[in-house]
Amino acid sequence: MELPGKEKAVICRGKHRLIESPSKAPHIMGSSWKVLLIAASILSCWIQSTSAQGNPVRIVPIPPYGTVGSNVLLTILGFTEKGSTYTWYRKTREASNQIASYSLRTRVQTPEDSREKILPDGALLIPNLSLSDASIYILKITIYSVGVGVYEVITQLRVYEKLARPNITANSIKVRENESLVFTCSTENERANIVWFFNNQPLPLTERTDTSENNQTLTIKSVRREDAGIYQCEAWNPIDARRSNPFSLMVNYGPDTIKIFQSPESEKIEVQFNNSLTLECQAPSNPPVHYEWHAHDSSELIHSGSTYTIPHASWEHSGKYTCWARNNVTKLSLSKNITIKVIDKYLGGRKGSSLSAGAIIGIVIGELVGIVLIGALIYFLFIRKTGRFSKHHLLEKKHSA
Repeated sequence: MELPGKEKAVICRGKHRLIESPSKAPHIMGSSWKVLLIAASILSCWIQSTSAQGNPVRIVPIPPYGTVGSNVLLTILGFTEKGSTYTWYRKTREASNQIASYSLRTRVQTPEDSREKILPDGALLIPNLSLSDASIYILKITIYSVGVGVYEVITQLRVYEKLARPNITANSIKVRENESLVFTCSTENERANIVWFFNNQPLPLTERTDTSENNQTLTIKSVRREDAGIYQCEAWNPIDARRSNPFSLMVNYGPDTIKIFQSPESEKIEVQFNNSLTLECQAPSNPPVHYEWHAHDSSELIHSGSTYTIPHASWEHSGKYTCWARNNVTKLSLSKNITIKVIDKYLGGRKGSSLSAGAIIGIVIGELVGIVLIGALIYFLFIRKTGRFSKHHLLEKKHSA
């Protein structure tokens, strides 16, 4: 039989060749030769049809992806002939893998009790899908007339399931800076794809991050403080996507820098006598550090906390002060020293802690006594000179008389 508007491309052992329809075959050996030629082609070759317009016959799943528990229809597109028999296979075209066959002449499907149903147009309806239905499907269309024509079309059906929420875990909830960390994404759905998110954005891979072959584990080498944040993993397939609950990662670090600030601000840490001074110690760290203040190289603690205030500065407050910042988790600590100078706001001079208030009073009294003595000396010299002048003047008056 010759199929109008069609030519049969015979694929034999990986080679392609065109064969003539039986009506055009040589008549050397009669009609029996024609039948043998067709039979041999069917048994040893795979025949793929092409329409007169060049559009191939193909199978299209509706919907494109099957969902577990739902139905899918494998429809035939590009086939304009009217077949006599439609036979469907799963995986391979072996008799043991035959699903069912449908005859247009009898309008009967064999076997009739098959879960899958073949429609009159040859489409295959697969109800209540399961993951095991995902496979290669082969349709053989047989046309009986004067001769025999066979078309075979292959398609692949993919079936996916609705996903459960994945679960994210880590080998440590709190990690120290420069340590390694491993996240694991667990999902009930073995065929699901895994992607990772950081602070609700897709996690870019760097030289410090690595994933397993199936993306179920994420390794961060040499964790940094900027890695702290919210991590999630997402399981997805073409029909569904589910994201894990957020995992909050804390990175413990520091202190690695320490600074001391004063209020009021000044280039030098100094305060006028009886004025107040506030010092603030800052050392970035996680968790926050514990601050301690010590004075004059003493191990005695004078204050706990980041700020230390001297409400009324006295001469004894002059000297060296030390701020210690300690992180009890990282076991790291830093210290910084500063020197405070107390200024005499009345005399304008700077007095160290070696001069007591009594010494200052003594100096002032000494200066006053000196002024009095100098005044007395000047007065004495002035009176003495004045007395000599008066005596000389009286003698001159006597001689003139």
